[in-house]
Amino acid sequence: MIPKVIAISNQKGGVGKTTTSVNLAVGLAMRGYKVLLIDTDYQASCTVALGINMEYDNKSIYAALVDLAPIQDCIIPSGRKNLDIIPSTQHLVGAEIELVTVTNREFILTDKLEVIKPLYDFIFIDCPPSLGIVPVNSLVASDSVLIPLQCEYFGLEGLEMLLDTIKIIQKRLKPELYVEGILMTMYDNDSDLSKKMVALMRENFGDDVFDTYINRDINFIDSTASQIPVIASRKSESEGLQAYQRLILEFLEKYNLKKRKV
Repeated sequence: MIPKVIAISNQKGGVGKTTTSVNLAVGLAMRGYKVLLIDTDYQASCTVALGINMEYDNKSIYAALVDLAPIQDCIIPSGRKNLDIIPSTQHLVGAEIELVTVTNREFILTDKLEVIKPLYDFIFIDCPPSLGIVPVNSLVASDSVLIPLQCEYFGLEGLEMLLDTIKIIQKRLKPELYVEGILMTMYDNDSDLSKKMVALMRENFGDDVFDTYINRDINFIDSTASQIPVIASRKSESEGLQAYQRLILEFLEKYNLKKRKV
């Protein structure tokens, strides 16, 4: 299959972006696909969630972007079969300054990914909830954007900002970039607001909204502490685990893909 690069982004924080990045990456790896997760969030949330202890900047997305190391040397095994990660560190924020004067700086990550794309089926880029050189690089380097959106009205502002950003990138930098889908998160079964938000989004965005929505689940908090993603846990009763399993099946069905032999 042709490698797919998917940015997971929302310009608002706290929408389940990192949770989605980690569980999608781990879930697809568990199904036999070769997956790379790139953490471009300055808070390094994906890196922490997978239990990667980053003490050195010479093996990170920061090192790759500012040419401290070739990107292939920044790939670290996650400890899970079929899943690698390029971690982030707190110094990534410095790249925003260091890359300001670089020619064609919006395409740095695009060029670097060409070397490693053939190694993977899927590359997920966890983006920070902000707009700068690094997030723009992540979007330009991607084929599509998956947008997590919590089931609350004030989340629409972040969606509007991101869609405007995508339109600008399509117009000026990458016309073929498209929206992979809008994923409704933090769904509360007992909340009328959650139901109204899902209905509103489907009315306005149609098939761009995933059929699957992600329930609120205390297990997400537990998984952060234990550094075991919900989808890899043994808590089969977890609504979050079941939701991400459904999302992966929906995701694979979209591309007519099936489970591979592990």
